[in-house]
Amino acid sequence: MGDKDTILINTGDPAVRRRGPQQLKIDVLTENVNLFLTQMETVLEKTPQDIGKFKFTEFTVSAEISAQGGLVLMGTGVEVGASGGLTFKFQRS
Repeated sequence: MGDKDTILINTGDPAVRRRGPQQLKIDVLTENVNLFLTQMETVLEKTPQDIGKFKFTEFTVSAEISAQGGLVLMGTGVEVGASGGLTFKFQRS
C-alpha cells in the first residue's frame, strides 16, 4: 500500500473517479498544511482580542484534504456524514 513517503487518505472529492483510499505524497501534504497555517496566521492576526465584554481566546478551524493534498475549510454546508480531515485549534497566549 503506502510507504514512508506517502499517506493514505479517503476523500469525498467529487473530482476523484476512483473511490477508496488514495495515496498522497507526504511532501505535498506538508507543503499545503504549512501554506494553510500561514494563511490562518494572517486571518488570526487581524482578529480582535476583545469582542464587546468577551475575550476572544480560542479559534478552531476544520479543514478537509482534497485528493490533490490541498486543504479546504469546512463550512456550515458540510454534509452530515462528513468526517475526518484536520482540525486546528489556535489559542492566544
